[in-house]
Amino acid sequence: MSPVTLLYYSQLQHNMSTASKITFAASCALAAGSFVFINYSQNLEREVKRQGPIKDAARIESKRQSDFSKKQLVNDAEHREQQELRDKLIKLQPLSDEIIRGEDKPSS
Repeated sequence: MSPVTLLYYSQLQHNMSTASKITFAASCALAAGSFVFINYSQNLEREVKRQGPIKDAARIESKRQSDFSKKQLVNDAEHREQQELRDKLIKLQPLSDEIIRGEDKPSS
């Protein structure tokens, strides 16, 4: 820098009032704080977006497991009912190995 520029800056620093120095410092602090907050907020958002599909997959898997177990319980109950019904019907009408075939009528 040229000596004239250095002289100008040194005079500028001495000529600033306390209120303007405080305003300048507060503005710098606000800008730095805004930068840090926005950066933190974006990183947090990015992490939440990464966790979204993972949580969705876990939620869907747990729902599928609970649906599967509900379906399995219903199927087991229905199977037991069918077995009981089959046993009752066998007692009423026993099964045999004989195959009953219809008689063919001769065509005239």
